[in-house]
Amino acid sequence: MPRINLHRPVHVLLVASVAMSTAGSALAADLGCDALISTGQRMICSGFEPNWAIELQCSGTTMSASFIDAFSGDGIETTPGSISFASQDPWALSTSHGVQGTIAHTPAGCTDEGDFTHDFTFTPTAAPGLGGDLLMPFCCRVE
Repeated sequence: MPRINLHRPVHVLLVASVAMSTAGSALAADLGCDALISTGQRMICSGFEPNWAIELQCSGTTMSASFIDAFSGDGIETTPGSISFASQDPWALSTSHGVQGTIAHTPAGCTDEGDFTHDFTFTPTAAPGLGGDLLMPFCCRVE
């Protein structure tokens, strides 16, 4: 009967497992801004009817936020500001513009008005000039 060496397959499996966990750790460690997005990335959460958005940008370990207003005037106005988080996953946020709400990780669970799917959903609870039925959940995309 031929002899089967089981140590080789176990060794290969162990090496593959360590490599995968290291890659996962590197990815998680790279989410430099509140464990939400990586350095150099931005997340755009844009609403439809009325048209407004919040844009989060990660620079190093600092997150900033811009409020984009396309409903209250003749053009689009972008106002830079700051953001703070009270929790993670879901990320409860508050900006210097008065935007409040939560961002939830919803893998492929948010479909926008163009029928594109996204991995994050923003549920606003407050926004300048908006209230009531105008504060409905919408998708966030990472760029």
